[in-house]
Amino acid sequence: MKNSTKLLVAASLLSASSFASANLTASAGYSNIGDQDVDLGVVYASAGYEFTNGDVTFMPELRIGTGVSDETFYGVDIEVESLFSASLRAQYNVTPSFSVFLQPSYSRLEVEASAGGYSESDHSWEFGIGGGASLDVSDNVSLEALYEDYDGTDVVSVGVRYAF
Repeated sequence: MKNSTKLLVAASLLSASSFASANLTASAGYSNIGDQDVDLGVVYASAGYEFTNGDVTFMPELRIGTGVSDETFYGVDIEVESLFSASLRAQYNVTPSFSVFLQPSYSRLEVEASAGGYSESDHSWEFGIGGGASLDVSDNVSLEALYEDYDGTDVVSVGVRYAF
């Protein structure tokens, strides 16, 4: 068991050293979560780590968020309690300041429905796939737009990312 752990650590170090640069990033933004009947708003913050080699960047990322706009559907108030998401972005740097990316994610959304003095919360984990674009506005700051699909639920996000 010890040899396999050493091998795994060595492989991780070798693969990480093959990237030309790596940066810690943080972002914040707004997501609209909707289907045919309901649109909900979420503000989020995220942290990621970019690994760049030439024109290609990979970034694992964690996002957390909370609801900021709710919806009433047939007399039932629906609101987002929390959002948690883990994703892995594969990005192609088209120019030094413009990039496009694909981003599979695994997310947990907790919602609360209430009516007539009663409320009920529920959460679910879903796999989603998305894509977007990023525009650098300075050496450390970029603006991003992202579309994701989670089993028929659309998520459209805009945000600002800072690279340390």
